[in-house]
Amino acid sequence: MQEKLNAFLEYVDHHVMHHGGSLDALTHQTWLKDLEILGHDILAVFHFDEFMVILVGVLLGALAWFGRKSIGRIPRGFGTILEKYVLFIRDDIVYPNFGGAKHGRSFVPFFCSIFLFIALSNLLGLIPLFTCSTGNVNITAALATIFLGVALWGTLRQGGAHALVHALLPAGLPGPMKPIMFFMEVISLFSRTFALTMRLFANMLGGHVVLYAMVSLTAIFGALAAPSLAVAICLYLFEVFVALLQAYVFTMLSAIFIGMMVHPQH
Repeated sequence: MQEKLNAFLEYVDHHVMHHGGSLDALTHQTWLKDLEILGHDILAVFHFDEFMVILVGVLLGALAWFGRKSIGRIPRGFGTILEKYVLFIRDDIVYPNFGGAKHGRSFVPFFCSIFLFIALSNLLGLIPLFTCSTGNVNITAALATIFLGVALWGTLRQGGAHALVHALLPAGLPGPMKPIMFFMEVISLFSRTFALTMRLFANMLGGHVVLYAMVSLTAIFGALAAPSLAVAICLYLFEVFVALLQAYVFTMLSAIFIGMMVHPQH
């Protein structure tokens, strides 16, 4: 039993925890070692977060191509689904947080893309062949950095340097309070970026660890732990919901945070 437990801990450490924040996954030695262990050069690439990011990007490109092809003047089939999705992102997430179409229209493509990217990454991670790239803190940090760049760029684009200063320095403050509040707002902006990073990373990583733990009980204890397999199946279905929920939460929080800067009066 101890040998099985050690084997499970080693598996989780390598396939779940290892890629969570380790930069050595990018080294040539690690690639060769994993390819040798798996024994399948083609399938091995799906265990690397870098390849998963590329794969999700290709899938997004394919969705865009099929969507443009099927929409036309009158959406039909898959185009109808995409139209409903875009309207949901626009009317329920972007416009309410940006004060309407004037400030929010140009941000709709960004939020549509970020939601689909995270959702696809999360869902692919639930398929045994693939790894969950959003369980890697480097990936989620990159997504949060993109959020930070869009927030700063969008504010500058909407109103120039004056709008950026106004977003980081609330109007009507007494003179002595302005430097303190400016410093606090800058810290707040970076803390939001950090919160987006850790929220998505921790939720996806934690869910996979618990799922592996439930399945491992059956492997370790055999038939005595059969009920844990039923729990694992229920947990797997719940993880599908969590995968979509985390994409929605990340997109919604990003919209709220960027909207606060681009349109602080709203």
